Amino acid sequence: MGMIAGVRQAWPVFWILRKQRREPAWARVLIATALSLALSFALVMLAGLLRLSWFDPGWWRTVAIPLICVGVAIGNTLLGLFRAFELGTEEAALEHVHAQASWRSGLILNALAAAGILLGCSIGMGLVGIVYDPAVWNRLADPRQRINFALFVLVLVAANVVAWSLRARQLAIQRRATEAQLHLLQAQIEPQFLFNTLADVQSLLEHDTERARQMLEEFTDYLRASLGQLRRADSTLAAELDMAQCYLQLLRLRMGARLRFSIEASVQARAAVVPPLLLQPLVENAIRHGLESRAEGGSVHIFADVRSGRLEIAVLDDGVGLPATGERAGLALDNIRARLQARHGSNAALTLAAHAPGVRATIDLPFISATVDSSHSD
Repeated sequence: MGMIAGVRQAWPVFWILRKQRREPAWARVLIATALSLALSFALVMLAGLLRLSWFDPGWWRTVAIPLICVGVAIGNTLLGLFRAFELGTEEAALEHVHAQASWRSGLILNALAAAGILLGCSIGMGLVGIVYDPAVWNRLADPRQRINFALFVLVLVAANVVAWSLRARQLAIQRRATEAQLHLLQAQIEPQFLFNTLADVQSLLEHDTERARQMLEEFTDYLRASLGQLRRADSTLAAELDMAQCYLQLLRLRMGARLRFSIEASVQARAAVVPPLLLQPLVENAIRHGLESRAEGGSVHIFADVRSGRLEIAVLDDGVGLPATGERAGLALDNIRARLQARHGSNAALTLAAHAPGVRATIDLPFISATVDSSHSD
């Protein structure tokens, strides 16, 4: 991978806490070095302007260059410290810290940044003393040099606090916009789900009124139990699996032995927090596009598990497979992708792939436990 391509891949997610990273590590080091170099140089130039020292070679040799080197060391120390924090923290907690600009997450991030700045200062001064100027520690005995160095550190800490405050405000605005978008997307898919189910009842009325009546009764019970769930901002995978099972049982009243299904999900996966109506549209899509046109019908298998802090949900069917275009058309799939994008950005995805003899639809997103989510609420 070339340098420009690596930096382009790393920059959009540079400020996002992630346990699993796909971008090259050298690109993140390059970004951290460039940013810290630019900030350090700007601070040094400002200090030189205030002290009228720009044209003093001694000031550049004894103050400016060491401070720039220390700044670069601080930037890379922060990068390493935050990477250690990512590796030592659960994916769910990282997702919460990134998404929720609460005082708890702010305290954690700012304390970590302050520790990184102090540690980076020590490392940077040590390296400057070894490589550039062995007398750098002796110069700190001068009160004026200690004041300059202390001001340099305080400015970096203050800049970090200001940057976090601006990010917290931006996240709050973005969260309100995302919630409005999610409500709109959910409002689009709920009528489709309800109308499709009523159409199933209507088609059954034409040749089997008794089964249609039974299906309508079960559908009424299902709506009574699920409508409140559909209006919530968050659901759990356990609730989504229950809704999917009810939906499959309803369809089996119409399709009879032509429809077979199974559900397999780990206990940990069932506790995951997910957007409402995330699973049922995939089940409906598998039946309508994969099984319904086959005289012999087929089977649907739902699988969910947690691997390396990621929740994987798969819906498999043994139907007619993907069309020549390689994609099944429909509002449901686009809607799910849009909702995942609005909530998780590039950290979640819905993919469709051929799975002989049918199709496998897979949702991959960060695992957030319902217990962890409630424990982190503010």
